[in-house]
Amino acid sequence: MNNKTLEQIAELRKIRIHEPFSEFLKSDPLMHSFEISLLDCYRMAGHACHAITGAFLVTEAAIESLFPETRTCERGDLMVEFGSSLDERATGPRSNVISFITGAWGDSGFPGLKGKFKRKDLISYGHADIEKNAVRFRRLSNGKIVTVQYDPSNLVRDLGLQIEFPESWRAEICAILNSSGKVLKFLEPKVRSSGRTTAESNGSD
Repeated sequence: MNNKTLEQIAELRKIRIHEPFSEFLKSDPLMHSFEISLLDCYRMAGHACHAITGAFLVTEAAIESLFPETRTCERGDLMVEFGSSLDERATGPRSNVISFITGAWGDSGFPGLKGKFKRKDLISYGHADIEKNAVRFRRLSNGKIVTVQYDPSNLVRDLGLQIEFPESWRAEICAILNSSGKVLKFLEPKVRSSGRTTAESNGSD
């Protein structure tokens, strides 16, 4: 950790964002080309925890995979799907983080302007073909899909910390951030008998 606090580590972990609607409105570049840090997500949620951290890491990994040319999230170009229901465990807080970063919202999202810049109905829940602790991201402009699973349980267990909460909580999150490759996994799409993936079918039916 190089003696950095959790907040200092989180401030350095950033995702680049491009907001095309703001650019269309002739906003200053500060409004349409910027970064969102993990610390920003902690502030939005009101706390740091394993779930908020995981939501950021899953989104970061998906963006790097789906936007390899820029490693920048194009807001409005991602559809997000959860295996878990909205009221299941920490799905709500996790989805808030992902919406904050990607601009993919549910019923409360911006409906768009003249068929463009839509943010509404871009996130959904309870997809039976997705693992409960995984999230599927679909890039709308090219149809590419990745599903990312977050599971820090083995890493946290192996730490075997002998300190009390909340110090143990913070130490676990720092360990997750320092070893994010050990808690993330890209899942292969499930294939139906038709030869099409379930994600492809859900996107076109």
